[in-house]
Amino acid sequence: MGGPGCVRGSRLGLGIPWGVRAGFGGPGPCPGVRVGLGIPWGVRGSRAVSGGPGPCPGVRAVPGGPGWVWGSRAVSGGPGWVWGSHGGSGGPGPCPGVPPPVSRPSPAVWCPGPLEFEHGWFFPRGARHPPGSVLRFGCAGGFVLRGPPERRCGAGGRWEGPDPVCDDGAGDCPAPAVPPGASMEGSRSRFAVEGLVRFRCRPGLQLVGSAERRCLEGGFWSGTEPRCRDPNSFDTPEDAAEAFMASLTQTVEAAEANSTHGGDPTAKRRIRLEAGGALNVFLVLDASRSVNARDYENARAALGELVEKLASLGAAPRYGVVTFGSEPRVELSPTEPNATHGGWVRQRLRELRLDAHSQAPGTNLAGALRAVYALLVQQERAERLRGLRPAPVTNSTRHVLVIMTDGRANMGGSPVPVLHQIRELLSIGRDPRDPREEFLDVYAFGLGEEAHAETLNALASHKAGEQHVFFLRDTEDLQEVFHRMIDESSTLGLCGVSLEFGRADDRERNPWEVTVTVTRPGRGQERCQGSLVSPYFVLSAAHCFSGHDLPTWLSVDIGPRERRGVRGLFLHPEFSPGGRRSRGVPEFYDFDAALLQLDRPICIPCTEGAARALRLPEGSSCQEHRRLLLPPKNVEAFFVSPRGSAGLQRQQILLKLGEQRAPCEADALRAAPYANVTSLEDIVTPRFLCSGGHEPRVDPVACPGTDQYRPV
Repeated sequence: MGGPGCVRGSRLGLGIPWGVRAGFGGPGPCPGVRVGLGIPWGVRGSRAVSGGPGPCPGVRAVPGGPGWVWGSRAVSGGPGWVWGSHGGSGGPGPCPGVPPPVSRPSPAVWCPGPLEFEHGWFFPRGARHPPGSVLRFGCAGGFVLRGPPERRCGAGGRWEGPDPVCDDGAGDCPAPAVPPGASMEGSRSRFAVEGLVRFRCRPGLQLVGSAERRCLEGGFWSGTEPRCRDPNSFDTPEDAAEAFMASLTQTVEAAEANSTHGGDPTAKRRIRLEAGGALNVFLVLDASRSVNARDYENARAALGELVEKLASLGAAPRYGVVTFGSEPRVELSPTEPNATHGGWVRQRLRELRLDAHSQAPGTNLAGALRAVYALLVQQERAERLRGLRPAPVTNSTRHVLVIMTDGRANMGGSPVPVLHQIRELLSIGRDPRDPREEFLDVYAFGLGEEAHAETLNALASHKAGEQHVFFLRDTEDLQEVFHRMIDESSTLGLCGVSLEFGRADDRERNPWEVTVTVTRPGRGQERCQGSLVSPYFVLSAAHCFSGHDLPTWLSVDIGPRERRGVRGLFLHPEFSPGGRRSRGVPEFYDFDAALLQLDRPICIPCTEGAARALRLPEGSSCQEHRRLLLPPKNVEAFFVSPRGSAGLQRQQILLKLGEQRAPCEADALRAAPYANVTSLEDIVTPRFLCSGGHEPRVDPVACPGTDQYRPV
C-alpha cells in the first residue's frame, strides 16, 4: 500500500476530497489537513469542514489498496485508511505524477437469441446477437405467423417490434409469444380458459414483465408480455417515450373516469379525466447514497418535465411528491391547495435537494411507499369530512405512481407488500369480476447502471400491451424520454414543442425555425429566417422580398435535410419601407411581415392548442394570451441566428415592455439614418417590440446593420 502523498503511478478516486474533516481519518499529505469519507470539500450540509484549498485542487482521494480507481464509490471506512494506492497508468493528472481519470468503455450490448420457437423456425441461431442483426421467422404448415417475419436488434439491446408466434387458433386464448432468451412451461390445456403458462429466462438474463400469465374469459391473457433483458441492455429514449406515452399521456380524452373498454384490457388505454380532474400523480424519487448527485438532478428535472407535459395537455391532476433515503420526506401532499397547479409543483421540484437526506442516506423504498399510502388515507379522511361518501380517492379517482430509483433497498423491508396495501386500499384486484386495475398505474424507472431489475419489475404494473418498467442508459436519456413523450403531431393541436434535453439538435430545439431562400434568375440568392405559424404558413420579414418575387423562386429549408417549395407569397399590404421619406425617415419597417404558404403544424396565439400550452381555459381570449405572453415588464426572449457549422444559436434578449420601453424606443432616434427625424412616432409604432440597449444588460442585435440603434 502506498504511503501518504500524491504517489507517482497511484490512482485517485471520487470518494473523498482533499481538505475535508469528517468523523474519522488520518493525516493527509499536508499538515493539519484531514480527510473524511464521502464528504465533498466545502459542500453545504457536511458535518464538519476545515482547511483551505487542498494541495491538488479538484482532486479527491480514496482509501488505499489495490483496485481503487477514479470514480470508485466509498461506502464505508474505518482505521487504516491511507492516502495513495497501487497501480495506475496514464498521462499527467491534476497532481504531479497522478494519472487522470480512466474512462471506462461502455459494456457490450447484445440481444438474446430465441431458445425455442414452437411450430416454426428462425434464422440465424445463436445465444446472442449484436445490434443491427436481423432474425427471420416462419411457421410450419397449418400455423399462421402472428407478428413480424423479421426483427432487428436495436441499439439498446432490445429486439424491435412484438414477439412473433405460430398459432393455429385452436385455443380459447391466442398462443402467447415466447420472448427471445426464455422458455415457456404449461400443461396441454394451457391455452384454455384458466390455463396457466410460466416463463423463465436463461441464466444471465433478467425477466421483465409477467412470469405467469393466465388465459381469461374473453380470450385474452392476464398480465403483460414478458421479455428477457441482458443486464447491459437499455431502453432507447425514443422507445421508452413511445411506450410511456401510449400508456399514460398520448391523449387526454374528455370521458367519464369510470368508463370501461368492454372488458378487453388489450384495448388501447388512456388516462381519462372528468372536468374535475379525478387523477392523482405521485412522484417518488430516490435520494439515497446509491444515487449520485448528477442522476438525482436529472431525475428531478425529468419529473418537472412530466408535470409540464401533463399541464400542456390540459390535465390538472393532484400531485404528491415523496423523496426518500433512510426515511421518506413528503415534499408535497395532494391535499395541499396548490397541488393541482403545474407551475407551482415544478417550482417545488426545483427546490428539492439531495443533501436533505445526507444524514440518513440509506435506501428505504418501502418507507417511501408507506408515505404514499399515508397520503391516500389522509386524502380519504379529508374527503369524508367534506361529506363525500364513498370517498372519491378510493372509489373513482385514478392513481399514477412514477418511481425513480435503483431499486436496491437496504432497509425498511421489501416494498412489494406495501404496494399490495395500496392496491387493497383502492380495492384493486379484490373482485375478479371487476379487478379495477385501470385505477392504478405504477411506472418504475431504473436509475444508475446497477438498477435492480427484479425489484423494479415487481413494483411496476403489468398490463397487456403496455410497458411500465424502464431501464435507461443514463439520466440524460431519462430527461429525453420525458421531452419526447408528447407527440406533437397527435396531441390535439399541441405542436411546435421545443425539446430542451442535452442531446437535442437544432431542429428539435427550434422546431418552428426555417430558412427561406430566394433565387432570383441572373441575380443570385438571398436568405432570410422564418417561423412556422400554422399548418400551411411561414411568417418571415417582408423586407426580404420584393413585390416582383415569384413563389417558384422561393424554397424553405426545414432542418438540414428537408426542403419544400412555396405555393404563395403574401406581403403585408401596408408594408412600405420608403413610405415616410417625406418626413426624413429613409427606412420604415412597420408592417414588415410576409407569409409563405407550405405545410407544417405549429400552434399560435388565439388557438385552442396555444391555450393548452399556456394552461389557460378553453375559450380564453386573445387579450388573455397577450397579457400572459407580453406582460408590462421586461420579458425574457430569444431570437435564432444561423452560425455556419455551429448551427442555429439562440441569442437571449429582454423585451422592454414596462418602464424601460419608452427609453428603449427613444434610442431609435440616435440611429444615424434618423438624424433629421424629430418625432419618435414616425419611426416606432405600437406594433414594434423593443430590445437592445445597455440596461439592465447589453443585448445582442437582432438584425445586424451599420448602426446599433437600427429599428426593425
